[in-house]
Amino acid sequence: MKRLLLTTLGLTVIYLLVLTSIDPADVLSGAVLSLLVAWALVGRRRPQRRGRPAPPAHVRIPYGLRLAGRTARQMVVGSWLVARYCVRPTGEPRFVEIPRAGRSDRGVALWGLTTGLAPDEIPVDVDDERGVLIVQVICDESDDEVANRHMNDYENIHRRVVP
Repeated sequence: MKRLLLTTLGLTVIYLLVLTSIDPADVLSGAVLSLLVAWALVGRRRPQRRGRPAPPAHVRIPYGLRLAGRTARQMVVGSWLVARYCVRPTGEPRFVEIPRAGRSDRGVALWGLTTGLAPDEIPVDVDDERGVLIVQVICDESDDEVANRHMNDYENIHRRVVP
């Protein structure tokens, strides 16, 4: 039951972040949809196929909150960068490769979701053969700085939420 509620809460937060709304009707519809999805996911316990075992829920919750805060911050910064780029383009949009670095399939899905919420970085592809995640960016950072930022987020936050 606890796992069902935590999963529902997490999915509802993601739903509201995507909508960028806290209207009561949106919260209610997000909670109902999230409960249905969580029930389908948690109702069947599936063994983890690859990657590290998931840490206990009491360890993941603080990192999940940190991830939500980090994602919200990136959405604000990314919106500012896109608006600035539209007014005065600097540089060219480009593709950056980020090492997959042991992320499970669920970890890659989490990376794609949180990265795609910020409008300045768009996940493009996962190249399993080369072990890289490809993202399109329009920032002033170098390719190494973008890759290092994503790797730091993975090491410090993402892998503690979803290995």
